[in-house]
Amino acid sequence: MKKWRCTVCGYIHEGPTPPEKCPVCGAPSSAFVEEASEPAKAVSANPVSGVAAGLVSSSAGFASSPVGGIPSAPSKPSAAPVAPIDRPKDDAKAGLFAISYGMFVVSSKNGDKFNAQTCNTVFQVTSEPARVAIGINKLNLTHDYIEASKILTVTILGKGNMKHVKRFGFQSGRDVDKFAGLQFTLSPKVGCPVIPDGVAYLECQVRPEMSVDVGTHTLYVADVVGGGALKGTEAITYGYYRANRAKPDEFVDDVDWNNVIAALNLEYGANRRYQYQIGEMNNPRLAAMLEGVMRTEGDHVDSALRYLDGRLQEKLGGVGAKGFLSTLLHMTLNWEFEEVARATYAQFAKETGDPALREVFTEQARSEMGHVNIFKEVVESLEKGQYPALFFCPVCGWELDYGAGPQDNAQKACPKCGARFSLSVKDGNWVLTRVS
Repeated sequence: MKKWRCTVCGYIHEGPTPPEKCPVCGAPSSAFVEEASEPAKAVSANPVSGVAAGLVSSSAGFASSPVGGIPSAPSKPSAAPVAPIDRPKDDAKAGLFAISYGMFVVSSKNGDKFNAQTCNTVFQVTSEPARVAIGINKLNLTHDYIEASKILTVTILGKGNMKHVKRFGFQSGRDVDKFAGLQFTLSPKVGCPVIPDGVAYLECQVRPEMSVDVGTHTLYVADVVGGGALKGTEAITYGYYRANRAKPDEFVDDVDWNNVIAALNLEYGANRRYQYQIGEMNNPRLAAMLEGVMRTEGDHVDSALRYLDGRLQEKLGGVGAKGFLSTLLHMTLNWEFEEVARATYAQFAKETGDPALREVFTEQARSEMGHVNIFKEVVESLEKGQYPALFFCPVCGWELDYGAGPQDNAQKACPKCGARFSLSVKDGNWVLTRVS
């Protein structure tokens, strides 16, 4: 039976062909490569001979030398070298994606005109004097402006700046004014645009004699002549961008929203931890202490949910999810949590060297992927108003089904006890009121 390995998460599939989609990370079938049926063979422990053998460094750090009668240190390889094997083509791409990059907006000017672009290649090369290198595609208008003025600014992007990645990276300055409708300032020394809600900025003077032509790009080396802090948000990486690029801007760029969700997940965990320990505790005094702590964690959960519930109503603006805003909030939170859990377990599976533990983490990742699909389907159904409004009759406890997308003040009688109820929307949620 053939084995296929997902080059994204490492999941192994057995079958004549790769699966249409990885059940762990969701990667398409093109991301799978066939595993070699036989392991690579090791070469001889002493693959060199003659004069070449006398020049191989020993494991102790000495070099043998047959010249001039100088005695050579004993040479013993620390391990048998392994013959090189051809890696799948996709591995190179995966390796490049594994390199940690920042995300930046690089801006420059040409006369009284400004342009900027998203960039992930900015790094410090010296500290005294402070100098950075910036990689810019020669086809970009920003490259033309840097060539003309030899000056630029770099705005380091952070949480809340995903919209800037898209604004300055998904369109060309030759076609549109990327700064149209955007508040920005000019840096005090070189006079190039700075994005005020970035993390920090640098002002740079290009050193042409140090810059390098690297084919499709120019790697500009520039002196840092100024800069400063902007907002206190955490700087984002290219990995962060790839993980969040599909999310709506109004969610991924809302720092408060995402921070409260992170806090809420911590409080959920703490509340459940103490609840479990109370049940296991034989000491009444310690159990009472834990119960008090648990109640405060519950208060934190409630306050976080109230904040998120209000913000969700602002974000949706009454569009979709009629009568289900609180439910939609909980299902969305569950979806996001399961996404994080799936990615975490898939990463743990890649990191462990224990086959048994790898299988445990892989199975957990598969399970969480199933949960992701469940909550995703529910959220999409709620957003489209296609989820049925179901209630238990407050009189007899039987099910009241108002169907999907009921109108305000829709009335229905309980099929068991005959009590009649009206369904209305209040603060974005369905409210059941008895009318007879």
